[in-house]
Amino acid sequence: MKKSSVYPKVFLFFILMSIIPYGANGNEIKTIQVPGTWSSNELTSGFKAYQCWVKVPAHWTNTSGRNLWTESVTFTIEKLASSHELWVNGKKIGSAGNLTEKNFQSGFDGTHRYKVPPGLLIKDHWNEIIIRNFSIDKEGGFLGEAPSIQGYFLECILSGSWNFFDNGEEKIPGKALKEKPQNSAFENFVEANRILSEASQLMPGSSLTPKESLKLMEVEEDLEVEQLLSEPEITQPTHLSFDSRGRLWASHFRQYPYPAGLKMISRDKYYRAKYDKEPLAPPKNYPGRSKITIHEDSNGDGKYDLHKTFLDGLDLANSALPDTNGVWIMHTPHLLFYPDKNRDDIPDGDPEVHLSGFGFEDTHSIANGLIWGPDGWIYGGQGSTVTSHVYRPGIDKNKDEGIYHEGCMVWRYHPEKRIFEIFAEGGGNVFGLEFDSDGRLFSGHNGGDTRGWHYVQDAYLLKQGRTPNKFGPPANPFAFGDLPMMRGGKISRFSHNTIVCEGTALPKRMQNKFLAADPLHQYLVLSERINRGATFETKDLGFPLKSKDFRFRPVYLTNAPDGSIYVADFYEHYIAHGQHYQSQIDPSTGRIYRLKSREAELNTSTDLSILNPDQLIEHLAHPNKWHRQTAVRLLGKIRNDNLTKKLIEWTKDKKNHYALGGLWALHQSGQLDENLCVQLLQHPYAGIRSWIVRFLGDKKFISSSTAIELRKLAQKETDLEVWSQIASTVQRIDGKKSLPVLAELLARAGDLEDPYLPLMYWWAIEKHCQNHSAEVLKIFEKTKVRNQPMVQKEILPRLMRRFATSGGEKNYLICAKLINLCNNDVQKNAVMSGFEKAFEGGSLPSLPNELIEAIRNTGTVSLLLRVRQLDPAAIKEASEKIASKKIPMKDRINYVRAFGEIDDDSVLPSLLGIISGPVAPVIRKASINACQRFNNDEISKVIIDSYKLMIDDTKLTAQKILSSRLNWSREWMRAIDEQKIEADNISEEAIAGLRRHNDEEMKKIIKKYFGDKVSNKKSLFENIENIRSVIESGPGNPYRGRIIYKERCASCHVLFHSGGKVGPDLTSYQRDDLDTMLTSIIAPNAEIREGYESIFIQTKDGLSISGFLVDEGITTITIRSFDGLDKTFQKNNINTLNPLGRSLMPENLLDGLSDSQMRDFFAFLRSTQPFALD
Repeated sequence: MKKSSVYPKVFLFFILMSIIPYGANGNEIKTIQVPGTWSSNELTSGFKAYQCWVKVPAHWTNTSGRNLWTESVTFTIEKLASSHELWVNGKKIGSAGNLTEKNFQSGFDGTHRYKVPPGLLIKDHWNEIIIRNFSIDKEGGFLGEAPSIQGYFLECILSGSWNFFDNGEEKIPGKALKEKPQNSAFENFVEANRILSEASQLMPGSSLTPKESLKLMEVEEDLEVEQLLSEPEITQPTHLSFDSRGRLWASHFRQYPYPAGLKMISRDKYYRAKYDKEPLAPPKNYPGRSKITIHEDSNGDGKYDLHKTFLDGLDLANSALPDTNGVWIMHTPHLLFYPDKNRDDIPDGDPEVHLSGFGFEDTHSIANGLIWGPDGWIYGGQGSTVTSHVYRPGIDKNKDEGIYHEGCMVWRYHPEKRIFEIFAEGGGNVFGLEFDSDGRLFSGHNGGDTRGWHYVQDAYLLKQGRTPNKFGPPANPFAFGDLPMMRGGKISRFSHNTIVCEGTALPKRMQNKFLAADPLHQYLVLSERINRGATFETKDLGFPLKSKDFRFRPVYLTNAPDGSIYVADFYEHYIAHGQHYQSQIDPSTGRIYRLKSREAELNTSTDLSILNPDQLIEHLAHPNKWHRQTAVRLLGKIRNDNLTKKLIEWTKDKKNHYALGGLWALHQSGQLDENLCVQLLQHPYAGIRSWIVRFLGDKKFISSSTAIELRKLAQKETDLEVWSQIASTVQRIDGKKSLPVLAELLARAGDLEDPYLPLMYWWAIEKHCQNHSAEVLKIFEKTKVRNQPMVQKEILPRLMRRFATSGGEKNYLICAKLINLCNNDVQKNAVMSGFEKAFEGGSLPSLPNELIEAIRNTGTVSLLLRVRQLDPAAIKEASEKIASKKIPMKDRINYVRAFGEIDDDSVLPSLLGIISGPVAPVIRKASINACQRFNNDEISKVIIDSYKLMIDDTKLTAQKILSSRLNWSREWMRAIDEQKIEADNISEEAIAGLRRHNDEEMKKIIKKYFGDKVSNKKSLFENIENIRSVIESGPGNPYRGRIIYKERCASCHVLFHSGGKVGPDLTSYQRDDLDTMLTSIIAPNAEIREGYESIFIQTKDGLSISGFLVDEGITTITIRSFDGLDKTFQKNNINTLNPLGRSLMPENLLDGLSDSQMRDFFAFLRSTQPFALD
């Protein structure tokens, strides 16, 4: 009896304890939801403490040496009322405001990001987090988002139940636990996507004074290093250039990494962000911290003693390029020109906006590195993690008329003609460009195994690495390859900026060698440049400059007017851009160094602005590259007949690279006409011949007589770089004139193996396949061309693959002609390998008889082709194979699809057996589609009887097929009305198909189950505004949004490198324009994109089908239906063909999404580059 009286009392005690309000006992552990608030009315004091534990990824806990992962761990707190301290494993790592009423300061505002010191987190333990919180207001706690702990690529949002202590002052922080706590424990790390902003207080790490850092420099014995400039005169330098007076212009990229005045609304783990708006051009921009300064050595003693600020308050400005009457500034997303006609170093007014639309989603890889090309164009680079849609304000109406590009590229812009071009696609995370004495273009690379890239005109280079899941494929789907990095053996990453040494203040051993800056390892690397066919490879020779100061971050190199090398030092404790986004950065430091020979004198004659034309011509043979290049620019500004004659004489007389200066000056001054170009094609120096070929290509038009001269050159030219340039120029000139030139090179190809030439030749051919296919085929009518081993290995397979991949009757007939040209097994095997590659992993479409016959004559006819040829034995064999689980599913589906394209009723039993059997959904769906061709009542009965076996995706296909014939539709509607089959989730497309039959018997059933055909436009557009407010109300998670996109959109649309091809490719679509996107999604029939208007076909045997026109040949029409399958019809079997006036896209795409899912969906949809593959 005593025991029974005790238990109720104990039970009552625990009930009371669980409902005691906060403050009853400050030492007791309670729980509280984070984010969330607490009230001082309920609690005894304003000093609280939160406690949780987190188990972090093992690579965050490495304690051996410096490590990116351990140095990138931070903890973020926002909107915690009102002040706080953060403790990790018993160590205080940061605070905001103070925790007493006396002299109280709030820490509520701003983003508070704290660095978690390396070594503090313990592997395989539950690391304790204590947040001590003080508020003098009635309410405290997390009023915004939950705190988070984040590394470079991963993060954990600490949202949920935390331990909570009323008397936080008494809570003593503890240690990590080996065993998992019973509550308040977090271990769910995901790909980082939480929006970031600049922290209230930066975490720059340690630094040395300029003098201390200089003492830690080590140079090779014949060199010396000087510190020319340091903070405060120089801060975060990313670009150095010189005007014609020899003065230094420095770009201080102090606003990096966050654009001024913008709010991040989503991002991915690579720090590619979406912002709420685009930065405006000055003077309408939000003022930033970046600036451009000028530095001058007024007395010739080699020291900069005069310093000016040309511009301040700039935003994403990372490079400046002086012109004779102003300055060009890369101020992403704009290329600006600031006029300064009187050259007083004060802008004459607001800038001219020449280009807009450069990407800025990741500011460490935005457009950069402005440099004058020998041709008078401005060249710039763009890195891997931004996407641009560049247009010319005042010329192009908007971005749609501009040039779209994802990721790495080298671009160029002509200041006078106002032409923008992508010079070469791909490369690394381009930062800084370099022209050598012959006008070849190079850059460094932020990856390993190379010292950089060699760019040639209109080429596709490897994009950062073979990662299309991150950077996307080449813009040209028929590129079929890319050019490699310069081979250099095993090289640690990374050579951030690479130049060619050419200066009088450098030792002879360094002349014409590559010099690369490695900010990760704090050194400069000298490399031999070795010819490798039409490009180069490298061999490392040594380290001219090293530093023992790990904060030395050389990011830009340049040949200076005094004959030395200048080195821009970003000077940062942390160099990875992810760390900079975490606010581990110091915008107040930076240095510039001079590297030179111990013995050499500096060149002090650096003011070329005072020279007359004759003196400038003499400088075209100056030993300093800077002098030669600057002289070219100044001569190019002069229009003078006498000067033109002298430049022509110079160019013809010089037999080495000095002749190029005369040629370039003639071109820049507009005095290089076509007749002179033809004369110079005979020049003994290959560099002249190459540049003449290039200039002819840049004209985009040449006379027939000049085309003949180019053909003669191609017949005898021996220099491989000239061959490469000929291929580039062929891409830019009308195919009727240029393709015969390329044919001459192909006829001489032999067994050429070259890193560049085969692909350059291919791209020259591919450029003309669309509009000049007859001229392309004419090249391969020549037996001599087809017999070249290189052509058989590299060109014929790609050519066949290109036309086969394009599809359509016209292209398939070209494939047949190409096969018929081949007169031996080697050639036939080459083209057939390309044909097979075109359909690798996919299905073989309906082919014209001419192609089938041509393939049969090669002796390589597959079972699939035999089926299409109505071979009874093949049909029987394929019927057995589709039912066999031993046959690969891909092959079974191909046979099923072939059955749907032949007129042979004998295949029906096999198809119906698949539909009604226990099979995988993918082959059931394919069999239902294949049955559409046959007008047989048994088909609808089997589909209806098997409907319950189908998954939702297969049901949509079944609905489409049942609605395509009147007799099937009647059978389907009867089954619905008799409740033999469900009426739920019927697609709009199927209902529209039912209505098109206009059948009296079905009308009542259709109205009963699907209502009247009414579209309330008013409600649609009201819905647009409602959804817009949801999207703009907060950030979204693009990783979760990608899942929604794949479920709802990917089967119909290509985005980046994957998806269905029913609707438009969304990659370059206006996905950053929310108005356009919302209208297209919610009211798809309001504005149908050209080329995607739906058409309705009714065949003579009663088949009704809708889709959009893919191809119209001589005898056939091909349409693509909403499931992405192409259907080809003989024109003589079509009864009617009419436009539908509606989109294939449903109006209810967003139905069922919650507000957070809606934000996630649009966060992914508006992303600018691919995410990781599944």
